[in-house]
Amino acid sequence: MMDYIDISTNKLSGELPASLSKLQMLEYLNLSHNTFDGHIPQQLDHMVNVGAIDLSHNKLLGEIPKSFEKLQHMHVLDLSFNLLEGEIPSGGNFANLSAELFLGNYALCGAPKFLAPLCLDKTKRQSKSNAARVIAACAIGSLPLFVIVCTLIGISCHRKKGLLKHPDDIETLRGITLPVISHRELLHATSNFSNANFLGNGSFGSAYKGILADGTTVAVKVLNLLFEGASKSFDIECTVMHQIRHRNLVKVITSCS
Repeated sequence: MMDYIDISTNKLSGELPASLSKLQMLEYLNLSHNTFDGHIPQQLDHMVNVGAIDLSHNKLLGEIPKSFEKLQHMHVLDLSFNLLEGEIPSGGNFANLSAELFLGNYALCGAPKFLAPLCLDKTKRQSKSNAARVIAACAIGSLPLFVIVCTLIGISCHRKKGLLKHPDDIETLRGITLPVISHRELLHATSNFSNANFLGNGSFGSAYKGILADGTTVAVKVLNLLFEGASKSFDIECTVMHQIRHRNLVKVITSCS
């Protein structure tokens, strides 16, 4: 009885056989680093005992089968670096999967925890590589005032003045002036970007309330760079926030991507 298959890094090609679904006792399947193409067979949801599936670094197309939410024992589903698109399922054990497992795809969208753009109506989806940036800013005390913040305000505005002449300067300045907040910390601070922490939608992203480990209350904005005009909006916000002085507005803490 077969419970383990690893044929990774073998230059295998073609479509994934739906007959794999007959291996219902399989616990581990690794087909990564090949050149498999076509869609992921929905029938793989019959592998009810599988705990880990690695299909990364192939040329798989289409959407992630939502029926995979039924795989109760699955704790790893690595689909990174393929050509997948559409919504990343969020039910079942997908709630415990990390963003790294879906990186490097064609046009995936989904919950902010996956660092993917929010999903649009199918008629409005843009076929571009996904990019999302999460930025954190200090909250505004007890006043019910919603403030849009931008990433690295000082850096972007100084770049326009010619003070930063090379992209590497940004990383250098980031390391010197800004604290490091990991994606894991933001997940914890916002309760996995839960609806209870949701503050609202803007033109180019969503905002969430969060509480960092040191007790600091923050507003976390997820900027969706897929939307046309997002970068321009970022520059405008940057300029405005650089010029505004108000007792209810406080500085940006940091950013991560």
